[in-house]
Amino acid sequence: MSIPALDDHGLLPAGIHDCSVEEMRASFGWNEHRQELIRRFTCFLSNEICGVFDCPVYADGSFVTDKKCPNDIDVVLELQGASDGERWRGLVFMQEHQERIRGQYRVDFWINFRDANLHTNDFVAFFQYVEPKAAKFKGLESRHSKGILRIR
Repeated sequence: MSIPALDDHGLLPAGIHDCSVEEMRASFGWNEHRQELIRRFTCFLSNEICGVFDCPVYADGSFVTDKKCPNDIDVVLELQGASDGERWRGLVFMQEHQERIRGQYRVDFWINFRDANLHTNDFVAFFQYVEPKAAKFKGLESRHSKGILRIR
């Protein structure tokens, strides 16, 4: 499945769009800066996620918009369907390595599992809305819907 074109606001159409890293590169790697972010993202997946967590990964942030030079790629590891042990490993991994991952890979890394008892947030849902600062800049209503990528 291909990634849809950005809308008139420079955003992905609302929803979750399945893609490969190569499709992500074809749609969002239009300059050297973005190519470097994708290279680092690919290293992050290979070195930190693949073989460790068998869960969907979502990519978002200004990287999946028309912004020329985004700072990083926001990444969410979906642990909703994971075992309690894998959720715990994911939570510990994020807490212990989030800063290193941000510096080394230029990835802003989060985990996602919804648990009312733990008061956890649904980051997959959260990232499907334009942040207030970007909404104001683009002349949109706060909480305007947008799309995210689910990497296969």
